[in-house]
Amino acid sequence: MNKTPFAFVLYGNPVTKKNSPVMVKGRSVLLPSEAYRKYESSCRKALQVLKVQEKLRHFSMGVSMCCLYYLESKAHYPDLLGLLQATSDIISDEYKTINHKKTLYTKWVLSDDRIIKNFDGSKIVEVNSLQPRVIVIITPLSTTIDTETDPYIIKQLQEENNLFE
Repeated sequence: MNKTPFAFVLYGNPVTKKNSPVMVKGRSVLLPSEAYRKYESSCRKALQVLKVQEKLRHFSMGVSMCCLYYLESKAHYPDLLGLLQATSDIISDEYKTINHKKTLYTKWVLSDDRIIKNFDGSKIVEVNSLQPRVIVIITPLSTTIDTETDPYIIKQLQEENNLFE
């Protein structure tokens, strides 16, 4: 596996996923904010372009992720943890329920956000009203069955090892 860091930029003002109650079909459900849904859509369009240009890698084992945020303004200043959660969700594979079964709908950058082992170096860098963005740097980590604790990644490693037997 290629262990070199992989970086890409998602332009637009980073926002958190803040859920808010919304009435849907006569009942109250929690949905991400409208600002988040627009941001997610914009980011996924950018990721799709990167996929077409073959400049998008996919990770299914443990990674370290660093996100550098450049905000549009100080208004509605977000918390870093919320931004990291939103970015992680946006770049993780998308699943839909089809015939009552969870099915992979779109592969993005991460097979699941649980493979992120740390967010070392992540921070809100500055306010940049001309070019708000997030720079995402993903570094694959060395992972073995002996040292891994996450059952999801252990299963991936076992499947990978079976391919070579």
